[in-house]
Amino acid sequence: MLLKKILSFKNVINNYDYFLFDQWGVLHNGYKKFLEAEKCLEFLKLKNKKIILISNSANPSLQSEANLKRLGYSEKLFDYCVTSGQIALNNINKDIYQKYGRKCFPLELSKEKIKYFDLDCTKNIEKANFAMIADLKDGLSILDFAEYLDKIFKYKLPLLCANPDYLVHNNNTLSMCGGTVAQLYSDLGGTVFRYGKPYEPIYEDIIKRMSIKNKKKVLVIGDSLWHDIAGGRKMKFDTLWIENGVHKPQLTKKDDINQLLNEFTPKYSMSELKL
Repeated sequence: MLLKKILSFKNVINNYDYFLFDQWGVLHNGYKKFLEAEKCLEFLKLKNKKIILISNSANPSLQSEANLKRLGYSEKLFDYCVTSGQIALNNINKDIYQKYGRKCFPLELSKEKIKYFDLDCTKNIEKANFAMIADLKDGLSILDFAEYLDKIFKYKLPLLCANPDYLVHNNNTLSMCGGTVAQLYSDLGGTVFRYGKPYEPIYEDIIKRMSIKNKKKVLVIGDSLWHDIAGGRKMKFDTLWIENGVHKPQLTKKDDINQLLNEFTPKYSMSELKL
């Protein structure tokens, strides 16, 4: 597919009825909203389009909505907001507790995550039924998890990953996310449960919630080729890649970025979201 570079979001709006927006890197950077992106949402609402905000955050959807409000986004600017953490919470009983048990071995889980997932945690891996990872604090690397992964693989524990992102721009600083650890565990042969982009459960929830009948009327907007664009492609939605996001450091490495573009084939691209 030939990538179409567009200068204005208005150029594609009339082709679609449903717009699935990534949050971090597209609408905000975690600390402030992007004013041009806000104008795009306002324009879509004037056109009576449906706006869905989709995030790989491990937090529940209500917490994501509260964060958007804190950043200055009106709840009137979107029809539905859903997070990877919410879908994980919705499915943990069916996928984990009923099949493996309730005892959790936490991988750098915050007290907040343990509380709202209502986890029964143990530091003794021999007593655990599964391991779980979510959002990570800044400064961690994959080496910090090598020993943990060896242990959970030895005991054949499934790993629940509530945030499948590899990297996130946190106030213009790249930080590792739980998805990097989960991908390595999967590559080792471990069993991994992931619910956010680019995996089907979060999109299936949106399709059901928004009663989407025609996939050709859906446009996915995101900065991650690995997650936003890959997920849209998997679901047969058209995609718009925002270049100046998580892949910005790679833009000067033409071979690297071209390899990713050839693999995930977004339909459109923009440097940043703007009218």
